[in-house]
Amino acid sequence: MREMVRSVGLLSLQQVVLMLLGAMRTKAVAAMLGPAGVGLLAQAAAFVDLIRQISMLGSTNGFVKLFAEALGRDDRPAAEGLLRSALWLFGGLAIVIALGCVALAPTLARAVFDDPAYAPLIVLCSVALLLVVPGTLVARLFSASLQFRTYVQLVIFDAVVALVATTALVWLLGLTGAVLALLVTEAAALALGVVLLFRRLARPLGLDLRLRAPQLAVVRNLIRFAGVLALTSVTASGAALFVRGEIIRQVGSDANGFYQVAWQVGQNYLGILGASLWTYGMPKVATKLDDPAAVLALQNQFLRIALAVLAPGIVLLLCARDLWIPLLYTSAFLAAGPMLCWQLSGELVAMLRQSMNISLLPRERLGFLLVQALLYWGSWAVFSLLLLPRLGAIGVAVAYLSANLVALVATYAYHHRALGYRVRDDNVRLLWRTVPGFALAVVLASSSDPWLGRVAPIALVAIWLLVNRALYGEALAAVRRARP
Repeated sequence: MREMVRSVGLLSLQQVVLMLLGAMRTKAVAAMLGPAGVGLLAQAAAFVDLIRQISMLGSTNGFVKLFAEALGRDDRPAAEGLLRSALWLFGGLAIVIALGCVALAPTLARAVFDDPAYAPLIVLCSVALLLVVPGTLVARLFSASLQFRTYVQLVIFDAVVALVATTALVWLLGLTGAVLALLVTEAAALALGVVLLFRRLARPLGLDLRLRAPQLAVVRNLIRFAGVLALTSVTASGAALFVRGEIIRQVGSDANGFYQVAWQVGQNYLGILGASLWTYGMPKVATKLDDPAAVLALQNQFLRIALAVLAPGIVLLLCARDLWIPLLYTSAFLAAGPMLCWQLSGELVAMLRQSMNISLLPRERLGFLLVQALLYWGSWAVFSLLLLPRLGAIGVAVAYLSANLVALVATYAYHHRALGYRVRDDNVRLLWRTVPGFALAVVLASSSDPWLGRVAPIALVAIWLLVNRALYGEALAAVRRARP
């Protein structure tokens, strides 16, 4: 528990810092570009994420698993061969995909932005891809080797450069400058990442990172993971790009900008623990596969943290939305308020599901990983298409919660029957104390009445904290024991 608290605390602190830096960046973009510009920039970022996932065959986590296992065996030749082979494979794919995107820029601009005039943005995104792929590999090396301090430093540097570059280039070039800032940021982060790679990983471990021919056996192993992981990752990125594109087509880019508030806040807030799950939890599970009880304990610990941190925090965010939306964006984005209740509720459900799923990749349960991704993201896309004409952009947030509930039921059923997962008795009691009160607080927070929609939910949170004070005492004790 002590090691977990220390690592989760460091990674969660990283996410808080990233949220603050991201908030400053978002404020600058929102003030200069407005809701429509924010919506279009979100589409550009989603497009980069999609082509990155395709280029890396969706197997970033597979790469982390294999590298962590090689280091765990102290097999340096295997670690060296994995890095070289991954760079050749993913880098080569990135070049081919970037060239294809440039050639088809007008067509892709129509599909992504509903306007072929934005073809130059597609070209900038394609060039950025050539930096994103090696940059992602370098960053994930540090998490795979459990060097979280270096990983955090690199990620925060990336966010600082993004803030400075975006602010300056948006002021100079508008929306084009915002997309160009993605390229500048990736170049700076990659340069620092390479320096840190040699100083803090290659030299101490004696790794030979000279560029040599790829190892075909390693490439086949990566492709083995990629078959499923590519489909899951591309499904996720593709669904996000498709749904956001439908918002633009059916409701307009302003509405996509409003939904970006709900999406961004939800992803950032979920990221506080999500980064810990995948950066610490998944490699940790990979080292405990011979001890099912330890894996189950880790899953239950993350479930406990999710309920203790996310549930009350979401309610407080909803109650204070009239304060922080104008602060982080502008008052023009207050129209996003109704979406937040549904979107953030979906994030809590997603976190409960992910606390179980950290064991899937280490256990190589790739079949269910694919089925779950198709069910989850497919449900979101279908529900969004059904609800958009009736509810507008808020229908996408409702669809997000609905898809997460469907996926949670399927995920629990699989883990319970196939992997022996069970929720600890104290966590069962915590769920019963948390979920009904959380649902009531969210419903109340959706009201515009200051007493019913603000004071009453905060009172429920205060009661929840009082009833569960022993839980926080346990967490504080773990923090004290984790201090060096």
